Amino acid sequence: MLEAMEKHFPVGVKWTKPEGGMFLWVTLPEGLDAQELLPKAVERKVAYVPGQSFHPDGSGANTMRVNFSNASPEMIREGIARLGALLREELDALAV
Repeated sequence: MLEAMEKHFPVGVKWTKPEGGMFLWVTLPEGLDAQELLPKAVERKVAYVPGQSFHPDGSGANTMRVNFSNASPEMIREGIARLGALLREELDALAV
């Protein structure tokens, strides 16, 4: 998943590099809302957990948790490529 993110995620997207567990924490550039993007991701057959509910102060709209424990390496690469394309499109739309 880390390799796929390096390859497919646009500049400005950041993520953790965990030593274990089941999730990576992704931080999107300001202006992107993970909850709002979720339906578009699901249309592309990709899902994640929007991160705002993990922030008790109400921040974190631009964060998400992605799971790497229940998919094959091929599925992970394809899912990250699809998510990266969506993120790139949304960032391009913000720049207009």
